[in-house]
Amino acid sequence: MKLLVLGKEGQLGAELMARSQDAVGFTRGALDVTQEGAVEAALDSIRPDWLVNTTARNAVPDSNRAADLAFRVHAVAVQAMAQACRGRGIGFVTYSTDYVFDGRNGRPCLEDDRPNPLQTYGVSKYSGELLSALFHPGSLILRSCGVFGGITGSREKNGNFVLNILRQSEHKEEIEVSSEQIVNPTYAGDLAAATLSLLRKGPPGGIYHLAAEGHCSWAEFAAETLKLSGRSARIIPVDHGGRSGSLQRPLFSALANTKAKALGVTLPHWKDGLREYISWLHAHMTSRES
Repeated sequence: MKLLVLGKEGQLGAELMARSQDAVGFTRGALDVTQEGAVEAALDSIRPDWLVNTTARNAVPDSNRAADLAFRVHAVAVQAMAQACRGRGIGFVTYSTDYVFDGRNGRPCLEDDRPNPLQTYGVSKYSGELLSALFHPGSLILRSCGVFGGITGSREKNGNFVLNILRQSEHKEEIEVSSEQIVNPTYAGDLAAATLSLLRKGPPGGIYHLAAEGHCSWAEFAAETLKLSGRSARIIPVDHGGRSGSLQRPLFSALANTKAKALGVTLPHWKDGLREYISWLHAHMTSRES
């Protein structure tokens, strides 16, 4: 199963490259998905079985500030990829987000729940979902939630939630963290493994939720991060009403994996994924220092 991975140095892309025995990848700098003809040229050169698109502008506030770029990356480019893959008989995988939902159901969101995004980021990602399905009905749209991984995290976010909490704990005794948003934070390594497992099943096209089992608030996730890292800082839960300045975030956007689970594909509990990541970080940092 030959993969062409776009965004190979991101949190998820790097894990896919590490776990796949036959993958070719491009960084965002080497292949700009918004440049006309760039993806088509790569497909014709590499001739993969699957194109796996992990590229995104994941800093949610940035999408509000630069909506045109968010739609070019999350929707227009996704349409072009889907169309190019369908015309060449190539499978297409693209990732979406819990932010396509408004989080008002008070329970984990199902694959067939009606999307109702609250901000530009969610609208642009939902647009990409619709265009992917329209231009390549066999495409796989994989939604996840709160993805974290890598030694530096997301370039656009200047890290990830775990790394940012660990950095703050180095100089703060108390850290305020949102308590009202309920999510299932997902380790990128687990998401990559589940993606590859799903692809090997040869599933029908459509939307699949691949997110960690269980759910928690960001404050609970932060507290577990400090506990597993042996840090002494204290988490102060704060209810922001789902708002970050003028930006509205969904309150209960944890995702329920029902369709992939029916095929035998599951992810570990978020605590297990976090434990694995913290252990990996410690080992990686130790090896760099020695």
